[in-house]
Amino acid sequence: MSLPWVEPRVLARRIENAQAEQIDRTPFPARQGVPSLRVAGGRAIFLGVRSPYSAAIGVGLEGRVGTADLERIEELLSQGGGAVRIELNPFCEPSLSAKLGARGYRVERFLQVWWRAPSPVPPAPPGVEVRPIRPGEERRWAELFFRAYLGRPAGSEQELAGGLGLVDTVGNTCFFALQDGEARGVGVVSATEGVALLSADGVAPPFRGRGIQLALIRARMAWAAERGCDVVTASTEPLTASQRSYEKAGFRCAYPKVVMMRPPLSSY
Repeated sequence: MSLPWVEPRVLARRIENAQAEQIDRTPFPARQGVPSLRVAGGRAIFLGVRSPYSAAIGVGLEGRVGTADLERIEELLSQGGGAVRIELNPFCEPSLSAKLGARGYRVERFLQVWWRAPSPVPPAPPGVEVRPIRPGEERRWAELFFRAYLGRPAGSEQELAGGLGLVDTVGNTCFFALQDGEARGVGVVSATEGVALLSADGVAPPFRGRGIQLALIRARMAWAAERGCDVVTASTEPLTASQRSYEKAGFRCAYPKVVMMRPPLSSY
């Protein structure tokens, strides 16, 4: 499938903004009202003490990131003694990676950012029903999210509240994928300035390999098309089953990302 040409730097700015916006809107209980910090075209978002999801996203896409900027990011994200994570992509300020290396950051993991136009929407795979969740299904969705996305049940009511936060986020639409009338998979979609962000894909381990994630992807593509979005995007780790599902759905890699992490200061 051929995709329309889009200026890569512009596409990256739109995608990174959509990712940051979705996270910034999510009412994680541990965040306790801490606002995000905007720096050089991106955002640093604190989601709770030692949360692995606290990160700076898109920083350096629009301008230089100075020492004072990095100090402000680190002050925000290291609250409670946690690690600091800053995501880099090929369009960030070129000197930023060297600055992070000099401050003790190291590579934690790599990501692939995928994209395509929402139309034409391929037909749904047979045997799988995908629909938005209904009133009263919020807790059921959150419970399945932990089993499907993280591979384990929620460890506590407090942790489950984090999954419910995804349901409660303004702008999010949460989906169930069902086989034989039973929920087997979950996914989330939100739209920001014409960019539909697919996230939180998960299929319960006993039911993987049956095309359920592909059905989730295609249903959310249809959701994006109905709302006039011109870009659909998602992120995966390289060489995963999720990557293969997105490639089957006609997505192509927009750009790679690397998550740079400074360990907690107590580990030095």
